[in-house]
Formats: sequence, structure tokens, C-alpha cells
Amino acid sequence: MVITADGPCRPLSSPAMPELPPRLPLAILPTPLEPAGRLSEAWGGPRIWVKRDDLTGFGLSGNKVRKLEFHFAAAHNAGADTVITCGAIQSNHARATALAAARVGLRSILLLRHKPGLTPRLEGNLLLDALAGARIRFITPEQWPHRDALMAEEAERRLASGHRSWVIPEGASDSIGMWGFVLAMRELADQMTRIEGRPAVLWHAASSGGTTAGIAWGADRLNLANPIVACSIGDPAHEIETKVQSIWREAASSLGAPVPTISVEYDDKHIGGGYGVVKNDDLAVQAEATALTGLVLDPTYTGKALTGLRREIAAGRFTRDDNIVFWHTGGGFAVFAHDFSRTVSVGDPVEPPA
Repeated sequence: MVITADGPCRPLSSPAMPELPPRLPLAILPTPLEPAGRLSEAWGGPRIWVKRDDLTGFGLSGNKVRKLEFHFAAAHNAGADTVITCGAIQSNHARATALAAARVGLRSILLLRHKPGLTPRLEGNLLLDALAGARIRFITPEQWPHRDALMAEEAERRLASGHRSWVIPEGASDSIGMWGFVLAMRELADQMTRIEGRPAVLWHAASSGGTTAGIAWGADRLNLANPIVACSIGDPAHEIETKVQSIWREAASSLGAPVPTISVEYDDKHIGGGYGVVKNDDLAVQAEATALTGLVLDPTYTGKALTGLRREIAAGRFTRDDNIVFWHTGGGFAVFAHDFSRTVSVGDPVEPPA
């Protein structure tokens, strides 16, 4: 059943904000905001808080399910029996889409980027895609720029055989998926009342732009004073900003509402070799963070964003008087598709008691 997202959250203060679109509940919400005291102490910087979107569910772990709640409601209202989306071969979004589709009884088709000539390894998110019964089509890096057209072609083929499809863009990042994080900002705004001192910097991994667009739109409408940092995990800063601005314009046009005027910092200093390229130094920071917090980090997204935060702290950007809310966007299954062998080792065996 589709419901409207009007739960017991802080009401949006701007009269320009209408009711949220219909949503299909999929996530376990609200997710907690937790202090990471040992991490703060070890890194010698600000007080770090973690927004635990890795706890939105087990298979549906991560930020993507917040956006999918709105897309699946739209698919339901459109009478679709199939959802089509795209992503990298270890896409958290594709995995969440496949599992959500299986949960509500829809078919799923995934267009996954993969280099030709290489046999895909059935591990991490890709394994879960297959277990969820998704139909998987591999597309080449050269085809990737045409992914929207390729998904539209898939939808036309399905329609010719009597099936209606709902196409979800990369990362569910558009003026529909964005509302997942507008709603999330209502949730976080109430939780941040526990934080004393300076307004917390909202630090999060940025890629397809939907998470950033929703965070900033919600913060703007709630009149929050929190600085927002979109830490790119692959694309140049101006490309992330362009994606966000495009989503805002589309949403504003459909609503007859103003585009947000809030400032967002787009940080691309920590992208390294680009999307999905994670160096041993990055993995070492992520392993250290897991040892200090018990949190499992996706090396491509949360891990790289946390590595960026670690470097900014080391450079002296933040002091002990600052607060940071690090948005853990989940995706822990991808850790099983990376090689940590050069950064961690199995310790000596424990001696049995005498």
C-alpha cells in the first residue's frame, strides 16, 4: 500500500514546501545518530557523529532505499510490473533495487557497467542481484554515457511483450528520488538537537547527486545553519554541482517552488583515481575506522568519503570544538569485492587455556 510521507517528523517550515509525494515504505526508519568517540579521539579532531543509514535494513542497507521508497510508489501508481535501472557492477543502488523489487513482487532489470572480456565475479552486490532474481545485462564503459537511452529501449521491449516498466535513473537521483533525503533531513534535524556547540558539518559521499540534492533542499527549507560538504568519490566537483542543480530545477519546476539558495561545498580533492578506484592507503584508513568503530564501510562510497574527512582533519581544517555528522550511506556488501590483504592481516592464533 502506498502512503504519504507525513510521519512524526519535524514539519518543514517553508510555505513553499508542499506535501511529499507518495512513498512505499521499505526502509527501517528513523536510523540512529550515534557518537563515534573513539574515532574522534584517535584522529585528534572534531566530535564525529555517524548517521547510521547502514541500518535501513539488511539487504536494503544504505541511502538508496530512501530514494527507492518514492520511486517504487511512483512505479506502483503507474501500474508497472517491472523496474529498470543501471549502475556499476558493484552498484549498491542496483542491489537495493533488485531486492526491493523481489520484496514487493516486481521484476527487475539491471544494466551494469562492466569491461568486456572480463568474466564478472559473482560476489558482493552482484551476487545479491542474482539471488534476487534480477535480469542482468552488462554494458560496456563506452555504452555507459547512453545508459538512459538503453534503459528506455529495454522498457519499450518489455511494453511490446505486454509488460509496463518503470525506469529509475542511476542512483535514483532525480526529482523523485531526492525526496527520500528531504524526508531524511526532517529526521536528522530532530536528532541534531542533542549536539551541543557549533552546528555540525554534514559530510557525505557524493556521486549521482540525488543524496546531496535532497540533503540541501531539506536543509534549505528547514532553515538549518549546518554547513554541507558533498565529498565526491569519483567526479569533478563541477559535475556533481551540475547534477544537483539539474535535480533542483526539475523539482522546482514541477512544484512551482523556488530553487534552494543554500550553499553546498563540493569537495573533489579525494577522488584519487576516480570512481571505484580505491588505493591501499584508502583501504588502510577504512580498516582503521572499522577497528575503532565496528562500522563496515563500502570502500567505493562511505570508505572514500571517510578517508577524505580523515585527511581534512589531519590538515587542520577542523578543531576539537567542531562537530561533524558523517552520513554512513551503507553499502557494506561491496567490502567483500575488494582486496584488503595488503592493509590488514589475521593475527596470531589464540592459545587455548591451560
